[in-house]
Amino acid sequence: MPEQPSAALTQKAGSTCVSNVAFQNFPLRYQQRMQEIACHLQERDGLPAGYVIPALQNARFNARAVEMMTPPPPSAAPATPYPWWRYRDRFLRQNRLDRGVRFWRDHAALLQAVSQKYGVPGPILMGILNIETGFGTFLGNFSVLNSNLSLALALPGRRRFFLHQTAETLKLAQRLGVPPGTLQGSQAGAMGMSQFLASSYLRYGVTWNDPPGGPMPNLWHSPADVLASTANFFRGHGWQPGQPVLSQVSGNRGANVAPFLQGRHPLARLRAAGIRPKAPSGLPGSTPVGLLRLQTEHGPTLFIAYPNFYAIMGYNPNTYYSATVWAYAEAITRIING
Repeated sequence: MPEQPSAALTQKAGSTCVSNVAFQNFPLRYQQRMQEIACHLQERDGLPAGYVIPALQNARFNARAVEMMTPPPPSAAPATPYPWWRYRDRFLRQNRLDRGVRFWRDHAALLQAVSQKYGVPGPILMGILNIETGFGTFLGNFSVLNSNLSLALALPGRRRFFLHQTAETLKLAQRLGVPPGTLQGSQAGAMGMSQFLASSYLRYGVTWNDPPGGPMPNLWHSPADVLASTANFFRGHGWQPGQPVLSQVSGNRGANVAPFLQGRHPLARLRAAGIRPKAPSGLPGSTPVGLLRLQTEHGPTLFIAYPNFYAIMGYNPNTYYSATVWAYAEAITRIING
C-alpha cells in the first residue's frame, strides 16, 4: 500500500486542490492526467483531499477492463447482422428459466409487493436480473473504482462519463461507509445483482420499506432492495403501470412501414397506415410508439414498441436488450401461470 499523504502534500499554483503527488499504481503516461482528476474530484465534486488522494493512490490501472471496454477497430467488410432471436435465446435457455422459477418461488410475495408499490411487473424485474447477473450468480470481480479510473484515462471519447462515475463511486463508498477499493462489480463499473452504476445506485437505490434517511440499500445481497431499486429506476425513466411493452404487428400487408422504422410516432398514425398490434393496447391514439423490425426464427418480424419499452432502454439503450427483457418476462409468466 502506498504511503498515505500527509502535510507533505502540495498544491498546484493558483489552485485550491491537492494533486502534486505520485500515483505509483498508474503508468507514467497517466500521471499528469491523474493529478487533473484529483483536482476535478476536489473542486468540481466537493470531495476532500484527505479522502481523494489516498483513494486514488490505492487504486490501480486495470488494463483488462480497458481491453474489454475498447470497441473493436472498424472493418472494411460489412458485418453480418446478428439476429435478435439468437441474442434472445442466450437468455431464455432452460437453466435461465429454471433460475427464474426458483427466484419466483422464493420471493413471490416480495415481487408482488414491489410491483404493487411501483407499478412494474415482477417478471420484468426478473428479466433484468436474468440478463445482468443470472439472478446474482455472477456479480463481477473488478474493483469499480479501478475500472472507472482506468476507463476515464484510456477512453477519451467516454472520459467525461467515467470521470463522473469515479466521483459517484467515491461518494457511494462514503455513504456505505466502506473503503472505495472494496466495491466490486463489472469491468464497466456496474454493481450488484441489478448491475447499477454508482450514479444510479445513489439516485435510484432504495431500501425496501425503510423510511427516508435510513440505511443505504444493499444491492449485492438483499433481493428486496434490489427489486425495489430496479423498479424505482424504471419509474424514474417513465414506466407506465398497466401498459404493454411490445406487441407483434398483425395485418400490415401492403402497409408502407418504412416511414415508421425510425423514431416514435402517434399510435393513431400507425393504425391509419394499416399497422396494428395483434393484442390491442387500449391506449389513446396520441401515445408515442416505435416500430421495430426484429429478426425472429420465423424471419423479419414487426413489433410495436410502447413507452414502457423505452423505459427499459433507459437501463440499457440496446434494442435487443429491451426486447429480451420483455421476452423473458413473457416466458416466465407462461411457466408460472402453467
